[in-house]
Parts: sequence; C-alpha cells; structure tokens
Amino acid sequence: MIEPVIISNWRYGKSAVSTGMEALKRTDSALDAVEFGIRAVEDDPLTDSVGTGGIPNIEGVSELDASFMVGNIYRCGAVTCLTMTKNPISVARKVMELCPHVMLCGEGATRFARAVGFQEYQPVTPAASEKWKDLREKLYAGMKDKSKFKEYQAAVGYDSDLDSLARGIEMMTKAGQLKQLGTVGTLCLDSTGKIVAGTSTSGWALRLPGRVADSSVIGAGTYATPAGASSSTGLGEVSIRHGLTRSVCDFLEQDYSPTEACESALKKMQKRDKVDLIMALIALDKQGRVGGASTKESFSYQYQKLGDSVMTEVVPTPVSV
Repeated sequence: MIEPVIISNWRYGKSAVSTGMEALKRTDSALDAVEFGIRAVEDDPLTDSVGTGGIPNIEGVSELDASFMVGNIYRCGAVTCLTMTKNPISVARKVMELCPHVMLCGEGATRFARAVGFQEYQPVTPAASEKWKDLREKLYAGMKDKSKFKEYQAAVGYDSDLDSLARGIEMMTKAGQLKQLGTVGTLCLDSTGKIVAGTSTSGWALRLPGRVADSSVIGAGTYATPAGASSSTGLGEVSIRHGLTRSVCDFLEQDYSPTEACESALKKMQKRDKVDLIMALIALDKQGRVGGASTKESFSYQYQKLGDSVMTEVVPTPVSV
C-alpha cells in the first residue's frame, strides 16, 4: 500500500507541508495538497520572494511565475509574468486543466486568470514597496557614475544604460544586497499513486520586466513523471540552462534514490557550469521516498508522511564535484 507523502523546500516550506497535509487528509488528492500547500506560502506577506509581499521588478511591477505538473499523465500548466493576481499556482493548475496550451504569459496569462474567476489583486504590499525603493536607491547609487542618466527616475528598466544597469545589479548581488532566489516548491504522492509537482515565485528582486523565472518553466523549475517529481530553487537562469528538474527525473527513472538523483543532477550541472550561487533541488519518487541536495549550506527541506504526527526537516550537506 502506498503511504502518501508531501515535501517542500526552504524553512517557509513548513507551512506548505502542514497546509498541504491538511488538504491531503481531506481529499486524498496530491493536486489539492500541492496547490493549497503552495498557496499558504504565496499568501504569507512576510515571504518576500513568493506571491503576496514579493519584491517587484525594477519598474515596481510584481510579475509572478508558477507551474504545475501531474507526472503520471504528463499534464502540466504554467504562467509567467502574471500581474495583479493572487495565487499564481492556482492559475497554473487552471491552465493545465482548462487550457489547450502549457504556458501563458504576461497580459494573456492575466486575461485568462480573469476569465476563470480570479479577481484583480495587488500582491505588492507596503513593506515590499519600501524594500523595493531601498534596493533601487542602492542600485542607482552603484550605477550613477557610469549612467548616462542623471535623474533617479530615469534609471529604471529598459530606459537605463543597460551596461551600467548590469554592472550595478552584479555589484549588489556580490554584496548580498539583491536576492536572486526564494522559490517555493512542493511535491506530493497520494494513496492512488498520483505524483504532482508545483513551484511558485515572485522572481528575482529588481529584475528586468518580462524576465521568465524557472518556476514557470517545465523541466527547469518543475517536472514530474510516473517515476517521480522534482522542484528547483536558486538562480533560475541556471535551472533553465541545464533543465535541472528534468535531469533529476531522468535519474529517478534509472532507479536512483531521490537524494542521489538530486546530487547527480547538481554534479552534472557543476561539471558544465561553475556556479557560485546556491542551487538546490528536492525530489520524490513513486515509492514515496524523498530527498534533496544543494550546492551550498543554508538550504533545507521538510516532508511529512500521512502516518507521521510531525514533519521532518533535513539540512543536506552541500554537494561537490
């Protein structure tokens, strides 16, 4: 008999696991567990990299990314650059269930959300707006000597000297002032054997408008097959370049354990691309085993089986080539 299990990443993933487990007990549906688990994080205004409260792009607009996939039937849905809408993970599920396409973006994603019943909603909180203002002032201070613009308001997005903008962003990143990660990923196996994966983010703080996060890219931020599922976190551009979650699932299909699959995917990535920032993965297989791996310390994940009274937290040792 299959014992249902749910797993999520980072410490704020605890609310995804607890809320997802409640949904699993009510409905025995991995789809509901993943959706409602991730929604709990999206709804938390204190999580400044997912959903409500996320720090917006360089022009002050919150563009949300999410994807949803059912591994047993290879069905998936995603939204990218979704604006003025709550719970992008729920919209991604609707794309999977109601839309003939896999991914909708920008204005089209927002129009679809309205058509299926999602009301207009502003995810940028006052606290997120203040953080955004502070970060933008620091960015301008770092680029103003080289910028051809002298007015602060001109130093935004595609109205900027892009070379100067890139240097400013790089400098802030190295100084630890810009946050480039903060995805919530959740995976679940229910008693019917259904395997579901979901991922959501509000994206890289001060990113250029139109930037697509790996959280919305099937095979990069989210993937699931009959063998298992995976979600990635870290610098999304790296996940996209290397198809990290698809790589994990390929290893699961070769009977690697979830932890071995995550470690192998990261080692394969590191041999091709020397990435200095944190990259991390979680995985779940059809037997209900869970695992994860990271290139650096500070990453953690949590999981809970249906029969467990409490969840278990794991802090994996960083992998190295």
